[in-house]
Amino acid sequence: MNGLFRKIRLLVAFVSAGLCLLAMASVSQAAPQRKFKVVVLIGSVANEGSFNQVAIIALKKLAAEGKIEYEVRDRVSDPTASEPVIRLYASRGYDLIIGHGIDISEPILKVAKDFPQIHFTASAGPDLEGKLLPNVDGWTYDFGQFGYLGGWLAGKIKGVKIYGAVGGPQLPFILATHKGFKTGLAATNPAGKVVEVYTGSFDDAQKALEATRSVAARGATLIWTSGDGISNGVAAGANQLGLRTIGVFGESGGLAPKVNISSVVLDMYPLYSAWLDEISKGTFGHHFVVQQLSNRGLILTPLNRIGSGIPDDIVPQQEKLIQDLKSGALKLPNFFAP
Repeated sequence: MNGLFRKIRLLVAFVSAGLCLLAMASVSQAAPQRKFKVVVLIGSVANEGSFNQVAIIALKKLAAEGKIEYEVRDRVSDPTASEPVIRLYASRGYDLIIGHGIDISEPILKVAKDFPQIHFTASAGPDLEGKLLPNVDGWTYDFGQFGYLGGWLAGKIKGVKIYGAVGGPQLPFILATHKGFKTGLAATNPAGKVVEVYTGSFDDAQKALEATRSVAARGATLIWTSGDGISNGVAAGANQLGLRTIGVFGESGGLAPKVNISSVVLDMYPLYSAWLDEISKGTFGHHFVVQQLSNRGLILTPLNRIGSGIPDDIVPQQEKLIQDLKSGALKLPNFFAP
């Protein structure tokens, strides 16, 4: 009889242990995924509808997926303003501090040295790669591809002889983008003439509007912009003058659908997702990425058939060009060279 009782007690203990394990597994499965705490620092206005907006779009998508909770701090282009903010979020133990824009890169690199356990990212030109730290990832984008695609498309629009080009500050990467545009234009309309104006600002819409009027007064009938917040002013100027644009990003106050044929834009979601994966795997740091067509860091917006002169077969031609650039069948020169 005692032997029977012992067997029963063992069986009860075994069943209880199994139920405990099942309960623990159930709790483990039900436990919500830890959300990463992320902050993005932006030099100018966050919702300018262009370069800064792409960061917000990516963060919103990741937040909707339940992967992050995030904050945005903008208007911190001055290092005396940005550095204390970066230190604040680092001291709070944020998982990822994103410096979005060239004016944030140096403060990020400076503060990152003092917080080796915090993950930081910076963006600038190709020279940033050599400045990265064990806890800092960096990125840039392929300025040549960005400009070339716009110029190639502009040259395909029939009936245009003079093209306006409106850019921001005359920084090396902006100049490289404009060289890419001119090279792409020369490939499809060698006789095309370019008149250009640099506004000296990434986001001054009024200056961009005036620049658009200026190139139009010099005969331009199609306006390309190298982007950033100035595209809002370009769209406004083109709308006033009854002209079309290439390169305007976002809605631009509802004007883009009226004036813009297509644009090359950044998609930050794949890169931001990769950073989170690196943090999870413990592999984050000292990685440099060039956003380009091959990694979908650059994408071409759908063609908006407004006005005349757009070839019927332009879309398959664009697809062929993009494939050639992705595969390396078409190699672009170094547009940073003098």
